[in-house]
Amino acid sequence: MNVLGWGLLLSVLLAGWAALDGAVQGGVPLVRALGGRDDARRRTVLATVAPFLLLGEVWLVAAAGVLLAAFGHVEATLWAAGYPFVVALLVAWVVRDAALWLRSRLPSPGWRRGWDAVGQAASLALPAAFGALAGVAWVRFSVVGPQADGGSGAAQALALGLPVVTAGLAVATARVHGGLVVAARAPEAIAREARRRVRRALVPAAALATLGALGALAVAALGTASALVAAVLLVAVAGVALAARFDLDRGVHRTGVVRVSGPLLAVVPVAATAAVVGPAVLALAAPAAVLHALTWPVLGAFAAVLAAQAVSWRVLVRPLGRRTAVFL
Repeated sequence: MNVLGWGLLLSVLLAGWAALDGAVQGGVPLVRALGGRDDARRRTVLATVAPFLLLGEVWLVAAAGVLLAAFGHVEATLWAAGYPFVVALLVAWVVRDAALWLRSRLPSPGWRRGWDAVGQAASLALPAAFGALAGVAWVRFSVVGPQADGGSGAAQALALGLPVVTAGLAVATARVHGGLVVAARAPEAIAREARRRVRRALVPAAALATLGALGALAVAALGTASALVAAVLLVAVAGVALAARFDLDRGVHRTGVVRVSGPLLAVVPVAATAAVVGPAVLALAAPAAVLHALTWPVLGAFAAVLAAQAVSWRVLVRPLGRRTAVFL
């Protein structure tokens, strides 16, 4: 597998994590809003996204392995340039999982509501940290360069603004995706309220995607032509978000636009980042001999992961019913 293949593999793994774990990131913050003080309703909301927790984290671990093995210089640069965001992402990930697994270990209402609040905060921090790290990558790899310590005034302005925009975009898109997953799997009384909250989140998501497109155009103006692809993608996704809002305004929630808007918005931060930083990241890949030696072991592991995920999907991801196991 050549360098481009490794770059595509890394992008696919991150996109898989964004699509699967993004349902959890967007669904958990809705637990208190949709469940109120009724623990049974809260657990129902959690049950709609719980299978994605088990499925999604495998993709992030696999992506980290590919990053370390094939793009070690990229990993080192991200650690140096975005250290606070990397730490925040890891802490939010651990705290979110701890909150979900611990919240039902005791029957105390205070215990459960406390862990629900912790889980909600961590579930917001996780996509925010990932999005901010993506913004750092945009600037570091496409504007100032991996070895640079500063840059022009425009580069410094982008370094301050882009992580904020991409962090907001990641949070907003996860909220839409998670809300649609809850609406698709929950009983109608909860699903109706989930759709209402998705409807409210679509316009901010479209606005942030448009701001991200403007940031991508600024990166392109500073010399990274591939950022134009990201700008087009972000504008298109903003259009999809507004079209989904139009359908939901009409009370129609089973259209193709609404159905695809969640996964599409969830993966757009990854896809846009791949378009912006792709050429610079590929240039920093490990030597060809190293990549060649890793190809078959990694592809074999990837095939095994896909098979396990397919089996787990058929077993776990079904509409909720009386016999659905609720383990959170």
